[in-house]
Amino acid sequence: MTKKLTIIALLISSALIIFLLKSCNNYMYKDRIQEENDRINPTGNRAVCLAVGELYADMYPYTIHYLEGEIDPNDPYDKIAANNELNLKLSLYAKEGLFTEELVGHDGDKPLYRYNLTDEGRKYLDKTWWGGTNFCFGRIVVDKIDEVDDQLQGMRMIYFYYHMENVPNWIKNKDIYSLYPGYGGLKEAVLGDIPAPGTHYYNIQYDGSLKLTAGTSGHYVL
Repeated sequence: MTKKLTIIALLISSALIIFLLKSCNNYMYKDRIQEENDRINPTGNRAVCLAVGELYADMYPYTIHYLEGEIDPNDPYDKIAANNELNLKLSLYAKEGLFTEELVGHDGDKPLYRYNLTDEGRKYLDKTWWGGTNFCFGRIVVDKIDEVDDQLQGMRMIYFYYHMENVPNWIKNKDIYSLYPGYGGLKEAVLGDIPAPGTHYYNIQYDGSLKLTAGTSGHYVL
C-alpha cells in the first residue's frame, strides 16, 4: 500500500512539475510575443495595413474605369476582377469618410466617379511607404499562448490568441473587412467578440536561442 502511494505521489509531482514548467514557458512566450509586436508597431496603430489601390504609386485623385470581358476564376491576377474590386473598395471607403466621391461623367450608362483622400483618410495612411494607400490601424494585445510547435526541424511556431486595441469604426463594416480574407482572424480582431488567432515563426539558432522570422503585427493585406 505504501509503495502504491509513493508511486502515485511521484506521478502527481511529475505532472505538477511539467504543468509548472509549461505555464512558466507560456508566460515567457506571452511576454516575448507582446514585446515583439510592440517593437514592430511602436505607435500602436499599424498592426495591420489594408491595401486600397496601388501599393507603390500615388494614384489619387483617381477616376474609376470599367473593363469588359469575362473574369477568369483560376487567375489570381485577373485584371477585370482586380479593377472591379478596386472600384468597390473606393466606394465603400468613401461611405466611411476616407475618400471624397465626385460624379464626373458616364461610360455609357455606368457612372464615373473620382476619388480623393479626405483628412480623415490621411490619418490612417502608412507614412513609411512612398505613395500608395494602405489604411493602417490597431495594436495587438496577447491574451494567451495556445501551442508551441517544434515539428519542423530548426523552427518553432508559437500559436496564440489576442485582441486588438485602436480599432477604428470603419473597419468594423462587414462589407470592408470581408474584402480581406488573406488576413486570418481579421474579423475576430476588429469586432472583438472572440479572441483572434496569431502565430509567430522562429528559427532556432545554434545556441538554442530563437530568432523571429515572421510575426503578426505589420502585415500588409491586399
